[in-house]
Amino acid sequence: MIVDKYRMEVREDGIYLTAQEDAEFSVPAIVGFLKSKGVENCDAAAVSAFAHEQLSGPVKVAERDPSKEKDAEMEVRISSDGLIAELWIEPPFADRLWPTLDQALLFLKENGVVEGVDSGIVASMLSEKNGRMWVPVAHGVSPVDGEDAEIEYKVEFGSAKPKEVDEQEKVDLKNLSSVTVILKDQLLASKVPPTEGSPGVTVKGVPLKAKNGKDRMLPAGAGTYVSEDGLSLLSMIDGNLVLKGNKLNVVPVFQVDGDVDYSVGNINFIGAVLVNGAVREGFEISTSGNIEIRGVVEGARLSSKGNIMISGGVRGMNKALLEASGDITAGFIDQAKIRSGKDISVTNAVLHSDIAAHGRINVMGGNKAQIAGGKIQAGLEVVCLTLGSEMGTKTEVIVGVLPEITERKKAILSLLAETEEKATKVEANLGFLKKAEEVEQLDENKRALMISLTKAKFQMQNQLKTARDELKIIEEQMENSKTRGCVRVKGSCYPGVTVSIRGMTYIVREKQQFCSFVYDEGEIKVKPYDY
Repeated sequence: MIVDKYRMEVREDGIYLTAQEDAEFSVPAIVGFLKSKGVENCDAAAVSAFAHEQLSGPVKVAERDPSKEKDAEMEVRISSDGLIAELWIEPPFADRLWPTLDQALLFLKENGVVEGVDSGIVASMLSEKNGRMWVPVAHGVSPVDGEDAEIEYKVEFGSAKPKEVDEQEKVDLKNLSSVTVILKDQLLASKVPPTEGSPGVTVKGVPLKAKNGKDRMLPAGAGTYVSEDGLSLLSMIDGNLVLKGNKLNVVPVFQVDGDVDYSVGNINFIGAVLVNGAVREGFEISTSGNIEIRGVVEGARLSSKGNIMISGGVRGMNKALLEASGDITAGFIDQAKIRSGKDISVTNAVLHSDIAAHGRINVMGGNKAQIAGGKIQAGLEVVCLTLGSEMGTKTEVIVGVLPEITERKKAILSLLAETEEKATKVEANLGFLKKAEEVEQLDENKRALMISLTKAKFQMQNQLKTARDELKIIEEQMENSKTRGCVRVKGSCYPGVTVSIRGMTYIVREKQQFCSFVYDEGEIKVKPYDY
């Protein structure tokens, strides 16, 4: 460095300069060195001669000026936000001492700098004699505002866009995602809580406030509840997710204000479905709840674990299939296949259809309460105003145990026998293992086997109970059909009708009025309607 090329000596009569080895003999270099030592009043002629003649010295280059021979001076500069303090050191004259670290730190303190002082930087500044520059030596702490609460939605709303592609990569426009099915206790949204702000401080120790994050409420609407910790929104019921007023609502009814067509798509739901219009040909509704259609059902498929109610009727076009575990009611039924786990009630005509109910079929209430054409099956009873037609339309009416009930009974009996056999074997193996355990001869493998067999035992016990309960219900249905099975016609019954009860068949060969067909002493007999 330049400072290593010269040596300055302060004598009583002046300032002397000596050139070191490899000194640079130029006026600017010499003057710069002298000024760095605090010498401002150089003798220009002497400096010039020293440089040009490359004198080794010592050479007097300035007179002494006691007023300029000062100790080191320090200044502090603080940024406008109070977060940075800078130190300036004006070097001392000649070889006078630089401030000590303690002196520099005390100076900063006396000037209000009490926070975030980096003594290492100050020490380095002094040891390296870095003067005449602003050096950041203290840093405050900026305040950090808290984060606002965030709501994370855990479900996606139906987008009313096709969601499936078949094997030919063709989009099924009927299969839309317009229904957002939600299960009870399903997580709908969660909240990341707001965070508190972190306060700051200036280099002078002045506190700087921080803002806390703003809280947000979970979008709790009808059919939802908030967890105890306030961070989760869950569904209170099974239903359909609806966004209303920026709140999530789970409603037990999926409502279609118009028709079920390409604008809605097929409906697969777990609650009640209400359609204020019609269900168009080719579309499907499947749900675990009730279905109510306020228009007509065309060649569509409806499946319900509850009841199906149709204010208009079913215009099946030999394509419609309606299945319900409960009751089915309709204004009329034409060319459709209907299956009910309980009763079927129709106000007007049932034409050319295949309908079956485990309980009763009632076609009454309208001026055209007629059954004509097709196949009618009921576990207990069929009642109508008119049966058959003047045209002799072939109409088959069967009352008694439905074929699927008989098949189900056989399946349950087979299942019971198989499960009971397995349960016996499991019980025997468990008995053997328990004896081994009593005499402490049960290794880890056998212990694991005993645990597995115990679980299997409880599972089979549950299976047996469920099967026996179902078998009891079926047997009650079959017994009821034996004692109460009949066909009642309040108006006219025409030729072309065949009535089968408990395996016996009666062919109507002439028009009957206000009549009942009942099983009596091994044959079907015609009795009055109110018999």
